[in-house]
Amino acid sequence: MLQRVIGWAVNNSLVVLLLAALLAGFGGLAFVRVNVEAYPDPAPAIIEVIAQYPGASAEEVERQVTIPLEVTLAGMPGLKTTRTRSLFGLSHLRCQFEYGVPYEKAQQAVINRLQFTQALPSGVIPVLSPTSPTGEIYRYTLAVPKDTSGADLYTLNDIKALQDWTLEREFRRVPRVIDVTSAGGTVKRYEIRPDPDRLRRYGITLGQFQSALTNANQNTGGDVLDQGGNAVNVRGIGLYGGGLDPMQSKDVLGATDPKAAADFLRAADDRRTHAIRDTVVTTINNTPVRVEDLVEGGPLTYEMEIGMRGVVVGHQTRLGRVSLSTPKKDASGNVLKDADGNVVWNDAEEKVQCIVLLRKGEDSLPALAGVHAKVDELNGPAGGRLLPGVKIEPYYDRTELINLTTETVRENLVVGIALVSLILLVFLGNVRVAVIVAINIPLALLFAFAVLYVRGRSANLLSIGAVDFGIIVDSSVIMAENIYRKLTSGEHTDESLKDRILHSSGEIQRALLFSTMIMVCAFIPLFAMQGAEGQLFGPMADTYAFALAGGLMLAVVLTPVLCRLFLGNVKPTRDNFVVRTMKRRYLHNLDRCLRFRWVFLLLMGGLIGFTVWSLKDLGREFMPELEEGNLWVRGMYPRNASLDNVADGSRAARAVMQKFPEVDAVANQMGRPDDGTDPEGFYKSEFFVPLKDRGQWPAAKPATGWYKWFGDKRPRTKYELIAEMTADLRAATPGVDWNFSQNIRDNVMESISGVKGDNSIKIYGPDLNDLQRLAELVEARLRAVPGVEDVGVLDVMGQPNLEIPWDPDKCKQWGVSVADLQNVIQTAVGGQAATQMREGEKTFDITFRWPQALRDNERAILDIPVDIVNHQVSGGYQAGTGSTRATGAAVGLTTYGTTNAPPSLWGSQFNAVGNYLGGTPRRRLGDLVTPYSPDGKQTADGSFVRPGASMIFREQGRRMIAIKFSVRGRDLAGAVEDAKKATADLIVLPYRTEWGGEFEQMQDSEGRLVLIIPVALALIFVLLYLAFGSLLDAVVVLSNVLALSVGGIWALLLTGTHFSTSAAVGFVSLFGVAIMDGLLMVSYFNQLRAAGMPVREAILHGAEKRVRPVVMTAMTAILGLLPAALALRPDRDLTGHFRLIEPIGVQTQRPLAIVVVGGMITTLFLTRYLMPVLYSFYGHREPPAGSGSMAH
Repeated sequence: MLQRVIGWAVNNSLVVLLLAALLAGFGGLAFVRVNVEAYPDPAPAIIEVIAQYPGASAEEVERQVTIPLEVTLAGMPGLKTTRTRSLFGLSHLRCQFEYGVPYEKAQQAVINRLQFTQALPSGVIPVLSPTSPTGEIYRYTLAVPKDTSGADLYTLNDIKALQDWTLEREFRRVPRVIDVTSAGGTVKRYEIRPDPDRLRRYGITLGQFQSALTNANQNTGGDVLDQGGNAVNVRGIGLYGGGLDPMQSKDVLGATDPKAAADFLRAADDRRTHAIRDTVVTTINNTPVRVEDLVEGGPLTYEMEIGMRGVVVGHQTRLGRVSLSTPKKDASGNVLKDADGNVVWNDAEEKVQCIVLLRKGEDSLPALAGVHAKVDELNGPAGGRLLPGVKIEPYYDRTELINLTTETVRENLVVGIALVSLILLVFLGNVRVAVIVAINIPLALLFAFAVLYVRGRSANLLSIGAVDFGIIVDSSVIMAENIYRKLTSGEHTDESLKDRILHSSGEIQRALLFSTMIMVCAFIPLFAMQGAEGQLFGPMADTYAFALAGGLMLAVVLTPVLCRLFLGNVKPTRDNFVVRTMKRRYLHNLDRCLRFRWVFLLLMGGLIGFTVWSLKDLGREFMPELEEGNLWVRGMYPRNASLDNVADGSRAARAVMQKFPEVDAVANQMGRPDDGTDPEGFYKSEFFVPLKDRGQWPAAKPATGWYKWFGDKRPRTKYELIAEMTADLRAATPGVDWNFSQNIRDNVMESISGVKGDNSIKIYGPDLNDLQRLAELVEARLRAVPGVEDVGVLDVMGQPNLEIPWDPDKCKQWGVSVADLQNVIQTAVGGQAATQMREGEKTFDITFRWPQALRDNERAILDIPVDIVNHQVSGGYQAGTGSTRATGAAVGLTTYGTTNAPPSLWGSQFNAVGNYLGGTPRRRLGDLVTPYSPDGKQTADGSFVRPGASMIFREQGRRMIAIKFSVRGRDLAGAVEDAKKATADLIVLPYRTEWGGEFEQMQDSEGRLVLIIPVALALIFVLLYLAFGSLLDAVVVLSNVLALSVGGIWALLLTGTHFSTSAAVGFVSLFGVAIMDGLLMVSYFNQLRAAGMPVREAILHGAEKRVRPVVMTAMTAILGLLPAALALRPDRDLTGHFRLIEPIGVQTQRPLAIVVVGGMITTLFLTRYLMPVLYSFYGHREPPAGSGSMAH
């Protein structure tokens, strides 16, 4: 079949060239337009559910929200694991589905189940989180103009409202963007701070106060009125401020002076607070009682006091805050330095941080292009939606990482193609032949890009950078070398050029077909990969397969045509000097190996045995860390730390990070966002630390080894930077647990394992106190294991609670219900919304909350008055105390401790709202509650402050605690093995452990490869048997796999590289090349034997003919990936000295490239001799018919 294709191509050269030009054009278009990602998303479909229950403790959230949601979501098709977190005011569920379940299907399944959720507390509404492991593509803050004193002109309320109500909606409209989450700033709310004494004086309960305000803030509709043929809508307007949005006023958006706009916003706030203060709550004796009569401080004395007391513009309870540190720059953009040469930093203590999130599975580059356009539009003069003077300032852009990684790949591609072309020129000795083969390299890659583009797939660092050009053009090398050798041999000179090319091509058509089929079989393990490694290497397998298919197609169709066009006047010639020298030395060495073949086999067996024995020193890990050019630093403070305490410690931590010249900026997020997308407490402080380009890292460490060739000092490695930064942070912030990762990696590892850390030990059990105790024991053991870093317990305990349990007997006496107490506690301490302030599309709560002095400690809270609205007393009146203008006649306390006002013409019985002044008794909150003792019994000797849970982790319906850790400076498998031995005796039933994170992924990956690789080798063996018709020939060719594996293993050992999934892919690549070379060599031996040549002569003659293509394929494979294996780029430091640096994007390629380079070097020095020696033992038998038809 291939012969017909070759014949058609040679007879239709013009058509083939036009098709090649079309491929180049369309492939070039695809290369420009195909989406490129830095790294593929290794996570499956993960749907996160958020349910906020403000004010509830972790235990209450678990019992009332988390567990019902767990039960509702259990059993969904494709659901693998459900992990939950319950903490103060928040329930967070993460539903992880099996790989292969489409994200949209998983999302719809969760939405459908949530509709049937029952028994959730009032007001708790579960929603889906928009976050995904690799979704963070763009981060920005809002730059705020300053006044003359250096203070921000706009308040944090203004900036937060601008982000939540304007910018979030703008970015949601960008295609492929799913949402924008924000942190920092404050959520505006209007606070009414009632005075209990004033409420008592006027006989108004808190409930009546709240109801009056709710009724005073609303619009109504009055149907339609017919006016002279016109339909007029009748509306009653009662909203505060008319419901207008001051931010959308022309006095703000149309202003050119930011100060004027800010003054207008403050004046609008004052008008609204004044309207609230003027609201009438009731009327007593024709005298209105307004809000300002009932709040802290009473009526205002001066107009300037509006908004300062009683009714204020405040904010919701802060759950987190954001700070940003950036180097100061002059007008020209140059970084400012002090007299000592240190960078001068600008510390912004309060910022609003925003994260643009990519929809799962979408292309990031088109989305980022849309985000950039939207930012330019908003920042531009015609934007008209930002407050005057406010600008969007990005500090993280995924585009930079993509550009850096693609630049690394592009450099490797160019260098690799150049080296491969040089090898072709050296060994073929003919520029035209070298060009013919080299042309196929970019065309094969363009074919792969064209297929990716048509299929709508994305390219990435692994899928492009791991492709070996030498392997891709092996088929073209074989075809062109055979044609060139035949044309220069002087054979068949009586035939036309076309017939000689067809004859030469026909000789190797079967070899090309079988070798390519074997290469595809060798890649079966890549196509069969599942889980995270399947997500990572699946695109690479596709790209490799398409490139191989394109290479074979070009070898069969284009190469013969180009040979006919450019090799028409080739004269018979002998090999060049390099090839002659190489053949002479090779034949000399091969002759010695054949004469001492037993010795050679013993040495080879010894090498293989020594290699197997050395495997114990070969470390194992899942994947080399994908370098992102940043640090993600997490500090975990004690669980009882307040937000202000964490902010003070974080300020010191930022100062430490600023001392390192490699740091470009520091963005600090404390606590959690208001939307609950990051389920943490006040105790968490995270730092996003973008690093400068490696070329800007100063030489700070003494140079050792061959680095001394380039100077006395060298830059820090990233590991050294982390180690030194960790030591400094621990010294500056004692008691804080520090962890280092990277932005994307941290999100991915947390999503897959449910733990914020690279690796973790999970302990499952029922009791939180026992879990905490066991975790602390395990933590102490882990810290003693070499190579284990960043050890820390994700505590479940440690959060003190001020628990106010109602006393049933006391409450029964006064007719007080649990709901009454809860309402008082919620209103007094946390604040309870009575209505909402509508400002255009924005809505802000109008909240009742006691003044600070009445709720800032335990004693003050216990003194909070509770209205006794369900208690009635008759008889037993004491003498009245006289009438007043506001109250009329009143009476004193009865013997039952309550008051009762008789009907009076001037009393409250006849007021507008039916109040009975003095008719509502009160008791202290402390008179209705009794604390618990340590053993859980209510007693007056107990304590209201009790220890509680800070965060409750659950996995598959079981409580869990995790101990996170990282491994640096040694292999992952060895470190975990030592850790298992160190902690084995600590956990006994009913508690058990699981090891999660990267180690779990490594085990799953290795388990699958152990099954898949033998299957692939078995298929290859079947193909070899079909090709040769001989078991012996098939076994000899497979022995080449073993020899090349030895080279790959020693390459890993000598370079100190751990075995990983990336290295395993390199071995898979070697299998195909090794078998292809062995197949062609043994086929030629069989052909010569079938022609009657003796065994020894057939081996020597066949080896001589095969040495050039074997060495060429080996050298092209080596040089094709040599740039990725070395992964060093020449550069100059800040002082102009020459040095070598490691560019971003090479870490994942390097293990694969090292294995391929090491294995192919073995081909040059070992396997060229192994197969001839093995063949010499059984070559005396007659080869099967047709077994030599694949030789050339």
